[in-house]
Amino acid sequence: MVRAFLAVLLLTAPVLAAPRSYRVAPPSAGSKAEAVVVYSLGTHTQTATDIQGELTADPATLATVEGKVVVPIASLRGDGSTRDCHMREALGLDYAAGGRFPAEHVCDNDNRLPASGPEAIAFSDIRLELISARPLDELSLLDAGKPVRVEVEAKWTIHGVTRPARELVRVLRDGEGLRARGRSTIVLKDFGVVVKSTKVLFATITVGDAVTVTYDLKLVPTS
Repeated sequence: MVRAFLAVLLLTAPVLAAPRSYRVAPPSAGSKAEAVVVYSLGTHTQTATDIQGELTADPATLATVEGKVVVPIASLRGDGSTRDCHMREALGLDYAAGGRFPAEHVCDNDNRLPASGPEAIAFSDIRLELISARPLDELSLLDAGKPVRVEVEAKWTIHGVTRPARELVRVLRDGEGLRARGRSTIVLKDFGVVVKSTKVLFATITVGDAVTVTYDLKLVPTS
């Protein structure tokens, strides 16, 4: 009798969704990330041509999210000019390694940095680590094809410095996968980043300290 009762309970109990593994699709397959930098003469947009990452998430509750998203700084592209190289030196060089930056720029005439030595890239990527998540909207919106706002506890690692953050992400269903869209403001001085001013003709171009990052990530299930 007891065994029969337990069997009925197991058969009638709701099946709980389990976390699934996802990978971040590359930009060529639908993901996108951009950073808008404010200069004294306007703005400069850096687009990531490479985005990597893996995470786990419960697609039914969106309450379990863990993983990371990685953008190599070598993949950041703007107009291909000296400003792109200046951004790479600001983000990637270890200022304490004994090189000339930030006292002076170290990009060469071809907008390249040394491959080795104290003026070579030491911090090669930007990382967003996802720790936990809390949905703010009714999950039924997902089935209606509408986004659900999710508050995510995270950590940014930039220029070798890691700081906690709270991200507001909008999540939608995308076939068998998900899409995660968000916008963040990164304060460069919080990560010890120095973007040195430069002279163009008779003008000195300076850089604002706040960078706006927008992302639209296509999450493809791997299990």
